[in-house]
Amino acid sequence: MAKASTKTQAEKTKPESVPSAYQPYLDGDPRTRDPMILPEVDGLMLSLQGGVRSTVGDDFDLADAPVPIDPKTLNRHLISCTAFTRDVKGNVSFFSSLFKAEAEGKKVGVVQEAKVFFVKTDSNGVAVEHGVAVRLQVDASKFSAEANVSIPNIAAEAQLGMSDAQMEISVRGFSGFLGALLPAPDTVNLTSYAAYMEAFQKIQKHVFCEENAEYLVPVVLGKHKPVEQLAS
Repeated sequence: MAKASTKTQAEKTKPESVPSAYQPYLDGDPRTRDPMILPEVDGLMLSLQGGVRSTVGDDFDLADAPVPIDPKTLNRHLISCTAFTRDVKGNVSFFSSLFKAEAEGKKVGVVQEAKVFFVKTDSNGVAVEHGVAVRLQVDASKFSAEANVSIPNIAAEAQLGMSDAQMEISVRGFSGFLGALLPAPDTVNLTSYAAYMEAFQKIQKHVFCEENAEYLVPVVLGKHKPVEQLAS
């Protein structure tokens, strides 16, 4: 005789969070504090600040000037969105889609990236992304809605005073000027979100135009966690 399910219909239809294989390096990430943890790829070490440094030879020095990399090696183009939670100990978990059950009692955030990059496997067998990215990131003290954790949903909650939130645009791996393209700081709400999205699109167009290829200085963007480890 089949055993009856103990789950209610509401529980069965409740959306579930999906862990993300891609894990972007965030500001303040403990993995970036020690330069010696940077992934070594084919005799090159890519900097989180920009460029690559040779690791061949006994006289290798982390203070050496970066070695320019040919922009043509950046053969992948992607716009992605990765949500994350941060617990009281600072541990971060990344999600392709994130809902209230996993977000409850934690700080939350979302990173939207437009990027050009290449992927190499480091000496530990981990796939690492190196490239240039325009990022729109929002962080919030909490998230209460039943909807998925997204930038507009976080902005809506912040506008209602349900959480404290911060939003920023950052550009990684680009040494050119941005000037007036950067938006002015503002409180997080749906209006400022729309303004930041407009600025994001303009910066993206500027950074990745052919005329600015000489200013592309690839950095480490993030890593890909093996599929078998996503549940851990």
